[in-house]
Amino acid sequence: MRIGFIGLGNIGGPCARRILAGGHELIVADLDRAACQQLVGAGAIEASGPAGVADGREAVLLSLPTPEASRAVVTGPNGILSGASTGLVVVDLSTNSAGVTKELFDACAAVGVDFLDCPVSGGSMGAEAGSLTLMPSGNKAAFDQVKEVLVCFGKDETEWLGPSGTGTLVKLINNQIFLVGAQVFGEGYLLAAKAGLDLPKLLEVLRASSAGFYMALSELVVNRQWDDSTYDLALAEKDLRLAIESASEIDTPLPLTTAAHEVLVRSVNLGLGDKFFIGALEALEDEAGFTAPLPPKEG
Repeated sequence: MRIGFIGLGNIGGPCARRILAGGHELIVADLDRAACQQLVGAGAIEASGPAGVADGREAVLLSLPTPEASRAVVTGPNGILSGASTGLVVVDLSTNSAGVTKELFDACAAVGVDFLDCPVSGGSMGAEAGSLTLMPSGNKAAFDQVKEVLVCFGKDETEWLGPSGTGTLVKLINNQIFLVGAQVFGEGYLLAAKAGLDLPKLLEVLRASSAGFYMALSELVVNRQWDDSTYDLALAEKDLRLAIESASEIDTPLPLTTAAHEVLVRSVNLGLGDKFFIGALEALEDEAGFTAPLPPKEG
């Protein structure tokens, strides 16, 4: 297929490379020219902007950092819709709000273009391995048209989830549960540390108990390993904010998620935005006036 790709960052770059490896013709664009040139070296063509990426393509995929970026790339001056032909399929792999997804779906439909929201989970490692979990929704016929491209970087068993916005909500709920759950462990660990509990014994008991469900990242938290990030704290703050905004549109309160989001906002304000999202523990420590100690070295 003749494919366009806009946004060649940690997720988009590996996805684009796998599309090329799958034998598809690819034209790319990114604000970072170096990222484009890496793909050009692998066989892609570089376009001057979103309209150029859409020209003559069967589908254009987006992997962008914010809803504002998705809106600008699709509907802005020199955006995709200014260079699109009827029948084009736009696939947004980004994480957006329900409201922005509806806006983009409607704008595309008005000019005969299909818009699929298809957020992903699995990070850069999943993109490199071609094992991302994909959450596609929109027009099912459009999904069937581009599925062969999506499974270049996603799981073969990927299925259409429903009408436009379904995939977006599934992704936001996934992030909501994951991020709030991880923060609950950080709170409990800080409480135990400040209370002077035997932390190795605590962790042993927790892993053997019902709290074990919330301890997937416990070793990283305990060892304060959040300087190297595959999911920046600032991005996590954005994702929880979008979940809260989307829930408001559906008139559904999210009190726990709102409290967790406030911690992430404080973390960003403390300058932790580029840390791995579990670094929010530092914001909790700042409020508690106490820093959890590193575990004792064995031997």
